Amino acid sequence: MASEKATGTAKVTAMSFHFSSFLTVHVGPEDSQQEFLLHEGIICARSDFFRRAMNGNWAEKTERLIKLPEDGPETFDIYVNLVYTNTISMLCLTRDLSPERVKDKFQILVQLYILAEKLRDSRAKNDTISVIHGLSYDNIRDGKTLPEGRAIQTMYDGTPEGSLGRSLLVDLWWAVGTKEIIEDS
Repeated sequence: MASEKATGTAKVTAMSFHFSSFLTVHVGPEDSQQEFLLHEGIICARSDFFRRAMNGNWAEKTERLIKLPEDGPETFDIYVNLVYTNTISMLCLTRDLSPERVKDKFQILVQLYILAEKLRDSRAKNDTISVIHGLSYDNIRDGKTLPEGRAIQTMYDGTPEGSLGRSLLVDLWWAVGTKEIIEDS
């Protein structure tokens, strides 16, 4: 027989998978918008943004619809995959490691970090930081590229002062040293 504590925990964490427990998220500008159907319990457990939108007297709660017109559907798709699988699964991370593709990978990861910041999902931010760090370490060791100016500018434009993402990019460049930066120019 299960203890009271175990039974109480099971009651608290049990989720309904009835259709009414799902919500729709429209991502991107209207002309290229994509629609995502997400389980409210799963997404709200990870994101304070979604949790707040689905509580209280907000139109989003009644309509079961959240609109993110300024965000990219591709980035949101990676985020949803992370929430559901606990993995940043981007095919672009495992293929073509040319310097140009590495720059693109950093840009995608920076956009994912910014989205996680906006959605107030600390786990997603930490996971993204880990992948950026790992990709950077591998590229420094192999004599390849670090996040370039475009990724750094995107990070600074999309995050608040004191952001862990900003700090990581500064630390990566500091670790490489001035000599390597000048040689890359």
